[in-house]
Order: sequence, then C-alpha cells, then structure tokens
Amino acid sequence: MSNRPLLERLIGSERTRTRRKQLALQILSWSFVTLVGLLVVVLAWQFVTRAFLTHPVSGELDRPDLLVRKGERIQINVWNGSGRMRMAQKFTDYLRARKFDVVAMENYKDTSVDRTFIVDRVGDSVSAQKIAYALGVADSCIHREIDTEEYVKADLIIGRDFLNLKPMK
Repeated sequence: MSNRPLLERLIGSERTRTRRKQLALQILSWSFVTLVGLLVVVLAWQFVTRAFLTHPVSGELDRPDLLVRKGERIQINVWNGSGRMRMAQKFTDYLRARKFDVVAMENYKDTSVDRTFIVDRVGDSVSAQKIAYALGVADSCIHREIDTEEYVKADLIIGRDFLNLKPMK
C-alpha cells in the first residue's frame, strides 16, 4: 500500500510535467504568431506610407545642364524680403550645399515681398537660371538689372511664397 501513493505521486508529477511542456509550447507558438502578425502590420504600414502618403519619386525632370559644375563659381547675395526670421540663413545653407557661393546674406529693404525673384546683375542669364532651377523659382521671376559695380552674378530676394520653394520641402 505504501507504494501506491508514491506511484500515484510519480504519475501525477509526470502529468504535471507534460502539462507544463504543453503550456510552454502553446505560449511559445502564440508568441511566434504574435511576432509574425506584428511584422506583417509594420510592413503593410510601410507599404501604404510609401505608396500612397509620400511620393519618393519626384515628378520633376532632372536638368543636369542647370546644375553647378565642378570649378564653376556662381556668386550671389541672398536677401530676406519675406518678413520671416532666418529665411536668408536657411536659403544660404541650401544654396551652399548645391555649390553656390553665397557672398552676403541680409534682410531686404522691403520685408513684405510677395513673390521670390532673382536679379541678374552681370547679364549672365545661365547663372540666374541655375539659381532659379535650384530653388524652384519660375524663369519669369528672373529680372535683369546690370550693375557694373556689382561683383556678384545675381541677387536672390526671398518673398512670402518661400514655403513653395525647394529649400522648404
């Protein structure tokens, strides 16, 4: 008789071990299913974001003829006429990153300029077009005012439409 309770305890503990193993396998399998489900949700979100919310490809054609070439020096002044602080600095940083030589950066005499424009100072329309292309300014916003005492090729006057230009996108 004394062997029977011991045998029942051994069988009972073996059942307990089996149940524990089954429970551990169930927890492991559900964890794996949850992890895979989470991965599917993240990948689906990435797809939706890239395909429908943001457009990684620009609809604009590249114009290599309007990029600053190695050794080319296009000196410009940047004038802030938008009335918004630090716009000249932002545009200067943007232009310098694209190999333009920004000589001066200051506030313009009029701080309520509606539309950004470029003033060609030496009659170099190609340089003015390169500046316009880099910023996303229309060619119709390039004005020619030749100044023989000016040492820069162009002046950029930033207007209140700065949010529509490339440095702000």
